[in-house]
Amino acid sequence: MRFAEELYVGKSIEDTAAVVSLMEMGITAPGVFCVCVRDNGRFSYEIMSSGQLLTERNAGKYTVIGVAGGKREAFELLRFILEDTNAY
Repeated sequence: MRFAEELYVGKSIEDTAAVVSLMEMGITAPGVFCVCVRDNGRFSYEIMSSGQLLTERNAGKYTVIGVAGGKREAFELLRFILEDTNAY
């Protein structure tokens, strides 16, 4: 798992650096959902909890482009990302 240089952040995330640090250490950030892009050459988005992202099955397969406090906020963040990048 990698983090994008410019990370999109949901409204309810107060300390982005703490969330990123926890996840880089392999620790689940409770209630945090990530908007990810799969690192396989395709441009497809996925939303998953930090716990799912940190499983061995998903290790090294995703780049996190956004973090949000909850699944609903993650979907709202993805919509914002798509509008911001015009990547329909």
